[in-house]
Amino acid sequence: MGCGVGPVPLALVSLVVEIIEKKCNELKCKEDLHQEPTIQIYMNDLPSNDYKLLFKDLLNLEILKRDEVVPLCLFKAVPGSFYDTLFPLNTLHFVHSSYALHWLSQEPMELYNKQGEAINKGNIYISEKSEENVAKAYLGQFQRDFTQFLKCRTKEVVSKGFMLLTTRGRQSLTNSSTWQPFELNILTNAITCLFHEGLIKEESVDKMNFPVYIASEEEIGSIIKKEGSFEIKYSNTTVNEVGSEIVDKWEKAQFLAKYIGAFSKSLISHHFGQHILHLLHHKLVYHAFQHLLHAFPTQNCAVTFLLQKR
Repeated sequence: MGCGVGPVPLALVSLVVEIIEKKCNELKCKEDLHQEPTIQIYMNDLPSNDYKLLFKDLLNLEILKRDEVVPLCLFKAVPGSFYDTLFPLNTLHFVHSSYALHWLSQEPMELYNKQGEAINKGNIYISEKSEENVAKAYLGQFQRDFTQFLKCRTKEVVSKGFMLLTTRGRQSLTNSSTWQPFELNILTNAITCLFHEGLIKEESVDKMNFPVYIASEEEIGSIIKKEGSFEIKYSNTTVNEVGSEIVDKWEKAQFLAKYIGAFSKSLISHHFGQHILHLLHHKLVYHAFQHLLHAFPTQNCAVTFLLQKR
């Protein structure tokens, strides 16, 4: 779910094939052709995803090009939002999503008053300068979306089937009303800089609300328990430093600018225009460097849940 392109879906497919092939060898499936399994793998993302590149990379995986017998793999693209029903009833044995479920189906409508005016002016996400109801609006939208995700998967996952979900998260001790991930802090500073230089309009900045919610393990667990279709078998929160292997601050700032641009450029270009991307990149490098000079952390927190359908 939310497969995208690149190493993540490729690594998952390789791992699944490797594990099932090992199990086949243990059970001596090769001696009985009727026992040899077929793996059907559905790759889901929005219709705008580069499925052509994804399938080109998948078909070039070394584990699928070997001469010896491996489980037959059938790949299918399933374009669409994972907040909708995508598969026939009771067909999925295992669902995996990596760093996708923090994306909301839309920006929270509560971020505008009855007159249609933005209430989170000067910010693109929750910040210390935001009104208290901004955090409530984001949490409310996440609760609705994640509940909808669970309800859709309940129909599609077989009895006792599993879901392994990893999403961008935050540590439990952080304050949901004021906490902002470092990358959105840098992005906000870069956008604000472009506004002060007269390169983008104030109204456009005020109406830019990043459609993500960075939830804690407790918030996600609470939604899962309330929806009730899945049992939590395992949950965990891990923290790592982004670009920890890069020592030079300027080099790391350039890396962080590319890191932020990778997930934000499509939204930024849609909201402000394609022409702003080149200028924004230079601002991102500068503000990432300032972030590092002040020894602020560049931590990435991940929340993982293993769920089994009741």
